[in-house]
Amino acid sequence: MSISSPETRLPALGLRKPDYVESVFALVFVWGFGDAVSTLIALTFTGDVGMEANPLVRRLLAHEPMLLLVMKGAVALVVGVTLLTYRDTVERVPLWRPWLLSVTCVGTFIVVSNVYVGLTAI
Repeated sequence: MSISSPETRLPALGLRKPDYVESVFALVFVWGFGDAVSTLIALTFTGDVGMEANPLVRRLLAHEPMLLLVMKGAVALVVGVTLLTYRDTVERVPLWRPWLLSVTCVGTFIVVSNVYVGLTAI
């Protein structure tokens, strides 16, 4: 059961609000696939592992860059399954939709900045 408004359209923009599963998929896609690939793009073009801000990811990249894909995939799978399993609970939390959207937007910003770093290194 959701306490969100039954209105599924954003009247000002004429857009449909994404449902819960679409929002979770977007979050998992951006933070799993998008972040991993954009990090590898930045690493490929800069060649500098030290530019990675996350110490765990920096260590994985220094050891074996493809381990990053395994780690990101595993984390994205756990997050996606957890969010889908506890859907009823999450949908009872006020402002769950803006929270999922904001986390996805932050991830999108990180993906874009990773690609920007890689492309400016060319």
